Amino acid sequence: MAFRILSLDGGGSWALIQVKALIALYDARTGGHEVLNDFDMAVATSGGSIVLGGLLENLTLQGLLGYFQDGDKRRSIFSPTKSVFDKTVEATLHIGPKYSAANKLVALQTLLPARGGQPLSSAASGLGRRGSSGIRLLIVAFDYDRNRAVFFRSAAASAEGWGEGEEAPNTVTLADAIHASTNAPIDYFDAAACFPGRPERYWDGGVSGFNNPVLAAVTEALVLRQAPADIAALSIGTGSVALPWPVVGDGDSPYVRRPSDTGLLPDLKKLATAILDDPPDAASFIAHTMTGGPAGLRPPLDSRIVRMNPLIAPVRDRSTQLWTAPAGMQAAQFCHLRDLDMDAVEQLDVDLIGSFADSWIRDEVMNQPIRMDSDTLQKEIGSTTFGDAVRSWQMLR
Repeated sequence: MAFRILSLDGGGSWALIQVKALIALYDARTGGHEVLNDFDMAVATSGGSIVLGGLLENLTLQGLLGYFQDGDKRRSIFSPTKSVFDKTVEATLHIGPKYSAANKLVALQTLLPARGGQPLSSAASGLGRRGSSGIRLLIVAFDYDRNRAVFFRSAAASAEGWGEGEEAPNTVTLADAIHASTNAPIDYFDAAACFPGRPERYWDGGVSGFNNPVLAAVTEALVLRQAPADIAALSIGTGSVALPWPVVGDGDSPYVRRPSDTGLLPDLKKLATAILDDPPDAASFIAHTMTGGPAGLRPPLDSRIVRMNPLIAPVRDRSTQLWTAPAGMQAAQFCHLRDLDMDAVEQLDVDLIGSFADSWIRDEVMNQPIRMDSDTLQKEIGSTTFGDAVRSWQMLR
């Protein structure tokens, strides 16, 4: 394949799953630059952009895992807001911002001392498969005042017939771009993300509809005149919940989906967390279609998009035919993971996410395929285990 893409979803603390996946693909001692040298483009949103920042900083993958596993580093990003009003509203109504946007920028600058202060074009210099031309970076955010997606690029993305528009490389620093992309609103950070000396304001990239940014990356590659059949994308998620719709016999099972409560507060809560939702992962499927689907691929490959993302999903009990937790997982653990927010800060919660990722890597937890039946959880396209996804990526490479 001529053009390789690394795509990293948003997902707050759950982005540690992406680091664990990269460790399984490479080695815990592998440096970030070595990983990026396998790709022509890297695209990220929100929590995934923090992972990308660590790769650009050339941390070892084990060191990058510390961004999420180390309590002090984690809390520097999720630093409590000082607003008495916000604290009161959150404590009373259980909704509203909990963290300081301003403190987050300082934390990101501290975590990225080598490349965080560089413009994206410099931060990517000398990395990637194309050597001196550098790997192309694309970090997604939402422009608060213009009400639209914004793409922070390390290099221009335009070609004859596609127009120029605002496709030039952006002059913001790596830390600033990550700050913008990670600024989840309403239930998380207390203000829009701002850069020193600049008037622009930003919300999280997931608000723009690109929490899974692989579609943006494939579109960018096509604008750059890459042939669809030459594109190969490794899309790594941060965990998703997949619950089938209940049928007769499911009763009050915790393993099936229930209609949501409605009203002002439930709707605000749903809106705040909807930036993570993408059933049935439309971005991966559209990117799959844009790159030619299975055409020209040697079986068992069925796509040029390889999706690696663990599912918090039940399995059918063979004897009772009822939904139950995956092997080795207790019902209480399943429900806790199912309900755990993306801003997991407590060590026990982070450890549980890490254990969940380990189970996925051991093929004990289902991998999200590119497309599946959302009622039966049966695969239609893609890989249902991490091991199969690894083998598919190895074949594409």
